Amino acid sequence: MYATEVVPEVARQIQELHPKRFKIVSLRVFALQMNPRPPDCMMIDPDTYRVVAGPYSITYIIDDSQRRVRVFLLEEREV
Repeated sequence: MYATEVVPEVARQIQELHPKRFKIVSLRVFALQMNPRPPDCMMIDPDTYRVVAGPYSITYIIDDSQRRVRVFLLEEREV
C-alpha cells in the first residue's frame, strides 16, 4: 500500500466540489493507495502519471522508494 499525499491547493479544490463529483474524485485518489498505476493511467514522465475521474484529470507523482503518491494537480477536462 502506498501513502497518499494531496497538496493543499488540490485538497481545497476537492473539498469545494459538488458532493457527487467529490465522491468520484476522492475515491479515485484513495484508489491510488492500492494501485498507483491502474490500467487506465497515462505516463507523463517516468514518475508522473495522470488518471481520469469523471470530468477531472488527476496528476500525481509516484515515489516507489518511499511508497508514496503525491497528488499535485486537479484539472477539469474538456469533454
